Amino acid sequence: MAATVSAKTVSPHTVQHRVAGTHAAKPSAKRAAGKAVQKAPTKAALVKTNALAHGHVRALIGGKQYDAIAVGDTTYVALSGMAAMKTPYEDLGGGKIAVTGGYVQGVVYGGTTYVPWQKLAAKVKATPLKGGGFTFSSLPVNHHYQIEIDTQNTTVGSPAPLQIATLDGMNTVPNQNITITTTGFSTLTPSSGSTTLHTATDYSGMWFNGVEDNTAETAYVTVSWVDPAGKTVQQTAAVKFAPAASSQTAAPQAAGETLLASVPITTFQNGVFFNASSGKDNLTLQLDTGAYEPLFTAADAKLLHLPNLGSIAVSGIGGQDQAYMSEVSLDIGGQHFADIPCIVDPSYTGISLLGFGFFQANGYDLFVSQKYNMLSIFH
Repeated sequence: MAATVSAKTVSPHTVQHRVAGTHAAKPSAKRAAGKAVQKAPTKAALVKTNALAHGHVRALIGGKQYDAIAVGDTTYVALSGMAAMKTPYEDLGGGKIAVTGGYVQGVVYGGTTYVPWQKLAAKVKATPLKGGGFTFSSLPVNHHYQIEIDTQNTTVGSPAPLQIATLDGMNTVPNQNITITTTGFSTLTPSSGSTTLHTATDYSGMWFNGVEDNTAETAYVTVSWVDPAGKTVQQTAAVKFAPAASSQTAAPQAAGETLLASVPITTFQNGVFFNASSGKDNLTLQLDTGAYEPLFTAADAKLLHLPNLGSIAVSGIGGQDQAYMSEVSLDIGGQHFADIPCIVDPSYTGISLLGFGFFQANGYDLFVSQKYNMLSIFH
């Protein structure tokens, strides 16, 4: 009797895969539907094995056995096999795996994630074993690991958005540990005024946040990365903070309104960014009038010690993700805003968002001046 594997994907529909009952799957081959394979173990046939659990396949990597299953005509190997081959990846859940340059869709069976054997590394060889199963080994490929830093010059008091990519050629490499340092009087966000951050790129191979400086100077941002080959890669970028013009404080005001706060902004890749703080912690926020509730990353929530006030379902990369309600107190442009309702989404990466709900719930008017690079909040 055959068992089934439920492959949870980004589709709302459940995909069912058949696991071969007492047979191990060859790496890949077509077979006629409904015909049992009873040939002796060869590279081109499914083979019988009595030493493994029902539906499982013998798989060796570096002389060590790894769990594997037969899904249709293909052997799927446990995700730990990718780690054994030192393949950069990040498990996104539901069988979806971020890898260099894109994604791999695996299956989830018995609580374990499995991936097609061909995706264990950039180039994989399968060698049949006596008695059934395979030895999988990675073959050499050429890598060109590098770091890309994307930023722009700005004015004193405005955030300098900092986007970092870990690359293999032109493809991003996910989930890589990096160290970021900056010079002079500049500091990195999110942090408590730190000039050094130990962090990691996300599932897309990117890290996105900011640099701030209240002094007119050129800061130098350096990023270091020990790549998957074990070599240190380093890149430096210059960020110039120019003096702010006095006219930047000007903002139109409607009759009867009171100016609560003004803060310098930076426009970067069609986004509007500004600096804020919570207690002793500094962070860069993105203005997002398309989002209702303010949305915080897990990293910012940890830094700011945001409380978990109850779970909530939000849309994420794999469909619906579990987030939680919280509240945050922020200082923006010298004005304190206490106990702002917000959402913390562990699956969201990038810069935390200040959404429209913050302004609507408090009856605030918002003015964004592109001419003077200023965000003003009125009441």
